[in-house]
Amino acid sequence: MKKYVCYYRVSTQKQGAEGLGINAQKNAVVKYIGNNKSEILGEFIEVETGTRKRKRVEIYNAIELAKKNNATLLVAKLDRLSRDVEFTSALYNAGVEFICCDNPTANKLTIQLLSVIAENEAEVISNRIKSALAVKKERIKKGIIVNKDGSEMKPVNGKYRLGNPNGFGVYQKLGAQKIKELAATNKSNIQAMDIICSARKQNMTLQQIADKLNSLQYVTRRGKTFTPTQVSRLYLKC
Repeated sequence: MKKYVCYYRVSTQKQGAEGLGINAQKNAVVKYIGNNKSEILGEFIEVETGTRKRKRVEIYNAIELAKKNNATLLVAKLDRLSRDVEFTSALYNAGVEFICCDNPTANKLTIQLLSVIAENEAEVISNRIKSALAVKKERIKKGIIVNKDGSEMKPVNGKYRLGNPNGFGVYQKLGAQKIKELAATNKSNIQAMDIICSARKQNMTLQQIADKLNSLQYVTRRGKTFTPTQVSRLYLKC
């Protein structure tokens, strides 16, 4: 029996567990596997926006599970991921067999080439942003405080500067320590921890526990679905 570990990626939380984006990728996986005898050991969903990039977590969890069970890593979509440096590098260095449903002929050489291209594109974009910010900074020095859309920049303490005039968001203002305190006293977290601690005693995997919490409609402190990583963090507090 062929063993698979599935990896999906969606751009926003709204495309998460019940969204069209994830359903389309799951359909691609089902179509690829077909009627062949197979076992899906785990499914990992990476949720991120295009504007607030964060370090990938689920791709490494998926690779770890595939390695542990000598399974094939099944990537639902390669097309949009091919320009992501971290993803292509992780896949290239994984040391596991992988298949991309939307590009079954892709191999390690393909991924290596995509990684080089992705790294180059990332550098080009970075330089472009730095140049644009430098130009805007010079415009501010000259007293030109009009944005591209014609709106006027808002001063902060009487000065015009780059960035959000409203400053950091609420979570950044609270600080790391305060966030930890809120997480520890959050009602949803406390309830979920009881299930997690009990489930781990029954040797359930992190993915199985996350699936159980989600099926029971538990959500994280920020109202999101549970992932193996979040389950692991709460388990450390048991």
